[in-house]
Amino acid sequence: MSIILIFGGILLYILILTVRFRVSPFVTLISASFIYGILEGSDPVILYQIIISGAAKIFQLLAIMVFCGVCIAHMLRKSGYIDVIVDDISKIMKNPVDTAGVGGFILSLPLMCCNTAFVLIAPVIEQTVGKKTSAPYLYIAAIASIISFVLIYPSPAVVPVIATLLPVLTDPWRLDIVLIPVAVIMLILILLFARKKTRNLKPVKITVISDHSRIKAWTPVLTPFILAGLGLLIPAFSFFSMISVALFCGMLVAMILVGKEARDTGVHDGTKYAGLIMFDLCGAGAFGAVIASGSFPEEVFTLVSGNIPALFLPFILAATIQAAAGSRVVSAATTAQILVKATGFSDLEPTALILMIAGGSCMISFVSDPYFWLVKRFTGDDTAEVIHNYTLPLAGIGLLIGLAGVLVQVLSGHL
Repeated sequence: MSIILIFGGILLYILILTVRFRVSPFVTLISASFIYGILEGSDPVILYQIIISGAAKIFQLLAIMVFCGVCIAHMLRKSGYIDVIVDDISKIMKNPVDTAGVGGFILSLPLMCCNTAFVLIAPVIEQTVGKKTSAPYLYIAAIASIISFVLIYPSPAVVPVIATLLPVLTDPWRLDIVLIPVAVIMLILILLFARKKTRNLKPVKITVISDHSRIKAWTPVLTPFILAGLGLLIPAFSFFSMISVALFCGMLVAMILVGKEARDTGVHDGTKYAGLIMFDLCGAGAFGAVIASGSFPEEVFTLVSGNIPALFLPFILAATIQAAAGSRVVSAATTAQILVKATGFSDLEPTALILMIAGGSCMISFVSDPYFWLVKRFTGDDTAEVIHNYTLPLAGIGLLIGLAGVLVQVLSGHL
């Protein structure tokens, strides 16, 4: 049996378990890893070792980052500081569309999870524009949070790609010189689109009253980036340039500033939520490792050799895996693990490679995407409306990100 047919069947298996039966992504991906390996003819003992090593690699890369980001988010929510942050953004942005978009875009970065950022900002949006008119603004916050999450280092959607495909890259932060402008352009485009969609909408303006200190509210969010910047600029502080260390310090600052009740509840709830996220991501690591260890990468390149440029394969793979697995981190990490065993990428510009994977992971955010159902629940819209207002605009952004990757590759002198 062709390994590509096996891969297609496994993706269908993942899709059915995820959409039809709502099985945990961890259970789905681990079982898919075993089924795929056995069908390919792998020795069960060796297969098990590959699965646990793939899961362990993802845990090593992301565990501290995810735990700290999620705990910061839950402490900010419990303390009420998140209201202050969004209120400050609204005072600068003025337009509620810009507030929702910029808020989702910014919060997704230090919290290390676009879903968590949306869960935090959604109630504030409903409170500030009125629940009846909140849906268009919720869509913008959701899409904007994904844009920064899939593009900007050190997001968990970018870190596995760099660690797997670009291990010799000594300064991954320099990639943001291109990635951040691309992300900002995508944000501006979606905001312009949203302004046209909401120009006849009259939100109910409600003033958020809070007596919380703005310094206390913003400090946990800004601390990781300040420390990382110091680590990059000052050799004596280079230890803090490691984002896991910077985020851990941000979490400690949050624990000090939010008060005992918010600290205890936030860390307790954050630990549970971070555990769920990490199990899903470890499942993705296992699945990607099994696929990468077999003949799939070579067969894919044999199939496409001479038909499509190598640059487009990361985009296609990420989009395919996104359709089945739903998670953007799963899509990015699995795509990277498949490509690391393949050939034909020596001439690809690293930034272009990241852009192609990021663009592909935005293409098919449908029923297998947990974020799809999260947005549906908060907006209260039916499935067709969520597809129209979330899935399709996000796919358009994915195409534009892919085009940006092509442009970067062309400007680098290779296609």
